[in-house]
Amino acid sequence: MKQAPFIFLLFTFSICTGLAQKNSSQKIQTGNPEEPSPSNLVLKMSLVDSGHIRILYALNATDILKPETYDDLQRLEIGERFSKYYSFFVFNSDSLASDWRKKNPQAGPYDGPGRMGPAGKFQGWSEYIYSEYFKDFSKKELTEYTRMPAGLSDYNSTCSEPLPVQNWKIENENQAIAGYLCQNATCKFRGRDYTAWFTTDIPISNGPWKFGGLPGLILKVYDKDRQYVFECVGIENYKQKHPIQMHEAFKQFKKTDRQKLLKMKKEVQENFYQLLLIPNSKGEVRAYQYEKKLNSYNPLELE
Repeated sequence: MKQAPFIFLLFTFSICTGLAQKNSSQKIQTGNPEEPSPSNLVLKMSLVDSGHIRILYALNATDILKPETYDDLQRLEIGERFSKYYSFFVFNSDSLASDWRKKNPQAGPYDGPGRMGPAGKFQGWSEYIYSEYFKDFSKKELTEYTRMPAGLSDYNSTCSEPLPVQNWKIENENQAIAGYLCQNATCKFRGRDYTAWFTTDIPISNGPWKFGGLPGLILKVYDKDRQYVFECVGIENYKQKHPIQMHEAFKQFKKTDRQKLLKMKKEVQENFYQLLLIPNSKGEVRAYQYEKKLNSYNPLELE
């Protein structure tokens, strides 16, 4: 198997985000709900599997050579029984915050650094950045763990479903992606039309997010309007197996089903500030002096 060039340049600068007071003379800004604090999820992990390969994908890259222009850098880890898909930007941020808390054990729950580590152009919360997806090959099941925005950890949720099936039509075009010759395929999946590029040089039927089902690894996939584009930017092969781990905190996430979770994520995206006024499980109410006009919910799954 060829080794694809690994173009991701890890840089660990700190980005401190604060809440600005609203000025009546300012225009109302638009944006997304506030991202969860990295200190809210201490990295206590349990081993679920191990594997020899990790694949890195840029989400919505403006320039594939510049990680700072990605919405996110995401990683697919493939083992014998499970695969795991998650944000590498968020993982790095959480790891740095976790290290800080270990060095400052007396810190309060809201103390410590804000967002840390390499961050892309996307600002705020997105389910596609703050969710993790586990495919269980033996059960033929996919489980999603969604981490909600700041102040809404009571809404953290998980749902399981049968491994999604995309009815791909394999086409005859070819192109090179990340150093591998790929062939294209098309399908309609949950309300969107997709084109995928897969390589039989890596005969693994998997890919980013919920995609899979082709006779090779999917290295690039996008919807017809290119609102969501996943593209491989690096493949890491290991002689010794690497661990595939899961956050212990996921055990506390509320169980729901896919349709209810979609409705909840829409509510969180479009009514974030109103939800903060509802007391949480500790009786706390969070309110902001500054609010943004929130972007509409634009899910990958339209049905």
